[in-house]
Amino acid sequence: MDGNGRWATAKGLPRTDGHEAGARALLRAIDVADQLDIEYTTFYAFSTDNQKRDNQEVGNILGIIAYFLQNYVSKTVVERGYRVRFIGEMRLLPEQLLDIINNINKNALNNKGKTLIFAIGYGGDAELAAAVNKIIKNRHRRLDDTPVTAEELKSQLYTINIPDPDVVLRYGGYKRLSNFMPLQTAYSELFFTHKLWPDFDKEDIIAVIKEYEGIKRNFGGINA
Repeated sequence: MDGNGRWATAKGLPRTDGHEAGARALLRAIDVADQLDIEYTTFYAFSTDNQKRDNQEVGNILGIIAYFLQNYVSKTVVERGYRVRFIGEMRLLPEQLLDIINNINKNALNNKGKTLIFAIGYGGDAELAAAVNKIIKNRHRRLDDTPVTAEELKSQLYTINIPDPDVVLRYGGYKRLSNFMPLQTAYSELFFTHKLWPDFDKEDIIAVIKEYEGIKRNFGGINA
């Protein structure tokens, strides 16, 4: 969900206004995913690399995330019965935000609806490192020196029991994944738009779905 700061700067507004507009766009995107019957939707809200920004901006971003989670997302989760997953290095997040996340998880515990995944404090390299370290620890305990398998690695990722993304859509004009699910997106269809995230619109998703439906996905096999 890229381009919040640039959106605000182009309008002569503080960058904080851009992040607030981005949060409102996220709420619209949740509605659109529901309307289009998308079963799993992941929002890359805050990366480990974003921690390198100015402390004040980091605090503003996390504060806006906390506000919208508590005042809007939590209510929607209960009303619509969404299942929810938060992925990332939770230990890096402020205590207030963690309390909100824990409360949402508690309220969604028995939900059976569509799944919303929020990547907050997420970095694909950190995810892979954490997975490898878990495997090493388990192997050491069992005195096991057999090779690690791809299936074993995947079983230790944050996204266990979540299907790999069919589609990744990045806003903001840059054609890169920026440390987003490097293993899970190996066969995802990648889409990029020059639109900035606060300008999100339902038609963006409809256009992607139409193009996606015309793609034959072979996953490394032969095109029959």
